[in-house]
Amino acid sequence: MERSKEVTKRAFTILTFFFMIGTPILIAPAGLTQTAKQDAWIAAIVGIVLNLGFVSIYVWLAERHNGQTFVGIGEKVLGSWFGRLFGGLFGMFCYLLAALMVGDMGYFLTSQILVDTPIEALEVMFVCAIAITIRQGLKGYALAAEVFFPWIVLLLVLFVIPLLPDFDGGRLQPIMEYGPLPILMGGVPFFAFQELGVLLMIYPYVKAGKGRGKGFLNGTALGGLVLVATTLGSVGVLASELTANHLYPVYTLAKNIKIGRFLERIEGIMIFIWICSIFIKITLTFHASLLAFSESLRIPDLRVFLWPLAIGLVVLSLMCYPNVFYIQSFLSSYWLPFSSIFMVFLPLLYMAVSLLRGKKAA
Repeated sequence: MERSKEVTKRAFTILTFFFMIGTPILIAPAGLTQTAKQDAWIAAIVGIVLNLGFVSIYVWLAERHNGQTFVGIGEKVLGSWFGRLFGGLFGMFCYLLAALMVGDMGYFLTSQILVDTPIEALEVMFVCAIAITIRQGLKGYALAAEVFFPWIVLLLVLFVIPLLPDFDGGRLQPIMEYGPLPILMGGVPFFAFQELGVLLMIYPYVKAGKGRGKGFLNGTALGGLVLVATTLGSVGVLASELTANHLYPVYTLAKNIKIGRFLERIEGIMIFIWICSIFIKITLTFHASLLAFSESLRIPDLRVFLWPLAIGLVVLSLMCYPNVFYIQSFLSSYWLPFSSIFMVFLPLLYMAVSLLRGKKAA
C-alpha cells in the first residue's frame, strides 16, 4: 500500500465507525445483559469511554512518531529487533481476529438464514471477496464505505423507529440494582471486543493533519452511540432476561417488528447492516495483519502474503470455530487478557518508554 494512495479524514471516520459496529451490533447486547442485567446499556457506555481513552493514546503515539504504524512505533521506541518481534506478534493477533470474525459470519449465515449451505462455501466466497478488495487498495474500499455510510445510517433509523412503541423504560429499572461491579465486569470486556488498536496499521495512510486524530475519535464515538442504542433497545423491548438468552438479540428484535400489515419481518435490514460492517471490519483487520507481516519481515509487496493467508483464514476459522458454545467460552474466559496484551499493555509500554526518553522519535 503506497502512501500516495491516502484516504481522506472523513473516509477514515467512516471506516472507524464500521469497525466499531462490526460484530458487536448483533452479539454485544447478549453478553452485556448476561453480566450487567438491565444496566447493560450503562456497561456499554463504560466500554465506549474506555475505547475513547485508549484511542486518544493511540493517536498520541502515532502523531508523536510522525504517523508511524504500530510496528513502526515499536521499532522507534524499543529498537528494530524488539519492534519487529512485537510487530510480527501483532500481525498474528490481527490475523487470528480476522479468522474469528470469518467464523462469526459463517456461523450466523448458516444458522439463521442459509441453513442448507455448507459453511465452507460461504467462507471461501466471503474471503475471496475480501482478498480482491484488499488487492484494489485501501482507497478503493474506503470510498465504498463512504458510499454505503448514508444508507446504513438511514436503515438504522428505519430499524429504530418501529421499536419505539414497544420500548418500556420500566425494563431498565431499577438502575444499578446490583451495584457498580457488574457494570464494570460487563463494560471492560465490551471494550476489549472493539480492538481499535488494529487501526494503528491504517492510521499512517490517512491524510495528515489535526483532523486525522479527531476522525479516529469521532468514528469511535459514532459507532459507540449505535452500540449503546441497540443495547438500550434490546433491554427496553425484550427485557434483560430475553436479551441474555438470545444469541443474536438485535436480529430477534428485527424479526418481531410489525407495523400494521405492510411492514414486518424487516430482519433483512439488520442483515444488510451487519454484512456491510463485518465485511469492512474483516477487510481492515486482515489488511492490518498483512501490513504488520510485511513491515516486520521487510517484504514490501503485500501480494506475497495475500492469497496464501486468505486461504489460511478459512482453515483457521474452521479450526477455531467448531461450534458457538466453544467460541463463547473462549471469548468470555480468554479474549480479554489475550487482546489486552496488544490493545492495552503494549501501547502503554510504548507510551511510557517514549515519555521516559523525553523526545519525539524521528
